[in-house]
Amino acid sequence: MPITNSGSALVQYAAALPWQQSRESAQLALDAIRYLLVARLQHLNDAQTQMSYETLESEKKAIEKFLGATAPHAFGRSRRNGVSFSPGGIG
Repeated sequence: MPITNSGSALVQYAAALPWQQSRESAQLALDAIRYLLVARLQHLNDAQTQMSYETLESEKKAIEKFLGATAPHAFGRSRRNGVSFSPGGIG
């Protein structure tokens, strides 16, 4: 289901718990967490979930590790063999 607001993100996250049961559940939880982190809501807590942005960040890292979806540390900085960068451009 597409996430259209914070309410649907929280519902999707809760429905995906425990996300360790399957890759599909983990992906749904990760999508919801990413939405919540980007939205940066004023009030993240509701009556059923006690969350903080620190908790979401650590949960996101755990799910990405589970899925093997972490980005390389040098993203966008890799060079091909035999290519050098000179002041005039790629040489």
